[in-house]
Amino acid sequence: MHEIKLPQLGQSVEEASIVQWMKQEGDAVSQGDVLFSVQTDKAEIECESTASGVLRKILVQPDVEVPVLTVVALVGDADEPLPELSQYGGDAAASTSATAQAEPASAPQPAQATVPAAAPAAAGGATAASPRARKKAQELGVDPSAIAGSGPRGRVIEEDVIAQAASAPQAARVTPTAQRVAELEGVDLATVQGTGPGGKIMKADVTRAASTPTPQVAPAAAAGPAPDEGEGRRVPLTPMRRIIAERMAQSKFTAPHYYITLEVDMTAASAARKATQGFKASFNEIILYAVAKALRAHPQVNARWADDAIDELDRIHLGFAVSLPTGLIVPVIRDAQNLSLEGVHNTATALIAKARNGKLVPDDYTGSTFTISNLGAFGVDQFTAIINQPNSAILAIGRIKEKPVVIDGGIHIRPMMNMTLSSDHRVIDGAAAAQFMADLRKIIEKGEF
Repeated sequence: MHEIKLPQLGQSVEEASIVQWMKQEGDAVSQGDVLFSVQTDKAEIECESTASGVLRKILVQPDVEVPVLTVVALVGDADEPLPELSQYGGDAAASTSATAQAEPASAPQPAQATVPAAAPAAAGGATAASPRARKKAQELGVDPSAIAGSGPRGRVIEEDVIAQAASAPQAARVTPTAQRVAELEGVDLATVQGTGPGGKIMKADVTRAASTPTPQVAPAAAAGPAPDEGEGRRVPLTPMRRIIAERMAQSKFTAPHYYITLEVDMTAASAARKATQGFKASFNEIILYAVAKALRAHPQVNARWADDAIDELDRIHLGFAVSLPTGLIVPVIRDAQNLSLEGVHNTATALIAKARNGKLVPDDYTGSTFTISNLGAFGVDQFTAIINQPNSAILAIGRIKEKPVVIDGGIHIRPMMNMTLSSDHRVIDGAAAAQFMADLRKIIEKGEF
């Protein structure tokens, strides 16, 4: 039997929750098949099976946060006996073996004057419970080890599980993730209908309740007409949108931003783009390459605020913003100072494909030292961007637009582009930012690629 574990998703990720299972128990799987997807703070990541066979047991249900490297499923041969599931703890201990047969309900016991003894521990530490009780416990989301059995010798029977589920407090019928979302969204869990095992409230149930408009009671005539607040809908926050909001607010209110804008002639960049052989670099990749080259000469811009010091970084990790339907993500080109233009192109192309296919892992989008945000494709002429901390600067790129410019006393039509640098004044002085921008423009206009 092969153990499928929640993979190590990156150095900064210690736990995650499964969003959904793509395969169900009893399905055939091959190594490399997508088994389930997990949600981190910035992306939903598809996880592949590390073995071939039959998905014999799912050990972790959606919306339950577990540490990385937790065993979440078992894959083996169709007739291979399952191991003792109690070793995996939690819901797994309450699961019934695929080969276990339901046994008849225990016969009614004569009334006893004394309270039944607690169930003795079975081999391996599991509570003694009938297979039917274990199956019902899994359906109702009840831990049989917490039940005092009323069967022979304190054995937990089906009726004990049903009674425990009926008397369980609401907190036991809500996943931890659903509880947190309810608190953040102000959802009254008493009004939420659970769709999980035994009516357990899942994150999706809370999200659905948060997005459902609350019926409004018409005010009494004496109170006058209610103000017209307009019609619309409430869009629940995704984990990605929530983290974007938190980090952007933190950056804006902690880092004193200031802005420098320069106009750049993109004639040489256009020519260089057409001259590349074997690959076709985008304008964004040309700018990424030029930024890495400029940062090598200006380490004070490739720096971080460290409270009692400023850390100037030798390695240049370029983040570049990519828009997704669920929000914004910033893949990182690592060690860009060592890459050619073709190397930047290949790395950026691979990261964009992974981002759009939900394949990025946290190491792909953490650890940037400088960020580029390009809205030129949306027809934006110029904008200012919020610094992506812990970076100390971010470069905002507008569209390339042909316009008349004066060169040597003559009027010429040239492809021009605006660049705006947002800087953290705690780290980068205005003169240093201006010199960096001037050198960056020189690299682009001279076509030093």
